[in-house]
Amino acid sequence: MNDSYQAPDFDPTAVAYPPSLPTPYGQSLQVQVGNALPSTASGGPPQVQPVVLTDAIQGLPSRSMVAEGMQFTGNAQLRGPCSIAGVVEGNLTQAAGSEAAVVVTETGRVKGDITAVKISVMGQTDGILDAGQGEVSLHDTARVQGVIRYGRIQVNGADLNATLERALPTGQQ
Repeated sequence: MNDSYQAPDFDPTAVAYPPSLPTPYGQSLQVQVGNALPSTASGGPPQVQPVVLTDAIQGLPSRSMVAEGMQFTGNAQLRGPCSIAGVVEGNLTQAAGSEAAVVVTETGRVKGDITAVKISVMGQTDGILDAGQGEVSLHDTARVQGVIRYGRIQVNGADLNATLERALPTGQQ
């Protein structure tokens, strides 16, 4: 049995893996390594339908992340854990039938609403944090503005300028 592995030579003109990306219309979009995406007729970036990725081994929802230095503009539906270390301008919403947990790290900033069963903030948010009957944790480095809906809340020295709304358990008024 041969246990050695020889990595292929790097070719900067080779087509990126995977060789093509599916689009919602059954066409493929091929982009060579080091080249930008081609422009579209509308002048904006190519539009594709959202795809829910799952862990093929365990069948668990995939984790989403906006890394430090990245900026995401738009709305996203979450089907699992999400970590924000970059900038999000838009709404992060837990998909129907799913339980999402959102963590905004010390370097993360969200301008928009976050709806998830568990929300933890160490960075900055400006908008509605809606955990429903779930849990909101605000850490000492957090700066939060807007409205917070919660079933349970924990505040550890956060800079808080928000209206708090407690969600009562089902059946209580």
